[in-house]
Formats: sequence, C-alpha cells, structure tokens
Amino acid sequence: MKNYLQWIIKGLAMGAADVVPGVSGGTLAFILGIYSRLLAAISAVNMTAVNLLLHGRFAQVWRHVDGTFLLCLLTGILLSVFSLANVIGYLLEYRPVPLWAFFNG
Repeated sequence: MKNYLQWIIKGLAMGAADVVPGVSGGTLAFILGIYSRLLAAISAVNMTAVNLLLHGRFAQVWRHVDGTFLLCLLTGILLSVFSLANVIGYLLEYRPVPLWAFFNG
C-alpha cells in the first residue's frame, strides 16, 4: 500500500510538471528515481504482451508490463493534469498577468 501511494504521488508531481510550460514529466520521473522503471514498463508493451493478451493470460500481461506501477502513476498524472488544467484555465481568464509573470520568471 505504501508503494502505491508513493507512485500516485510521483504521478501527481509528473502531471503537475506536464501542465507547466517548459517542464517535462519525464525529467521529473528521472529526478524522482522512477525513469528507468517507467521505460522498462513501457518497453514491456510489446508483441510478447500482445500474444499473452490474445491467449487470455491477463494476469501474466499485467505482471509483464508492470501494470500496478503504470496504473498508479497514470492515476496520479491524470488527476494532476485535469485538476491543474482547471486552475490554470481559471488563472488565465481572471489573473493572466500574475500567471504569465510566474511562468516567465
């Protein structure tokens, strides 16, 4: 359970980085120490995974692609992107000058 929460929080941070112009979620994944695991999980979505899926071996596919890790990370990213996009949309409409000053330093 502790790892799940950590992965979701790291996903939240990555999603926040993706919303901010000029900041990369991938860079944040590297800083947070999950970049290599993320690349390995994404790389595991290959023909082996497709073959397992076509043969109905769903549990093996889930383990093969590190599904729990990807699901937790994606949950955090999506929560962050959608919530912060609304905040930034509001700020662009009602407080554009301070927002642009924040982004431009």
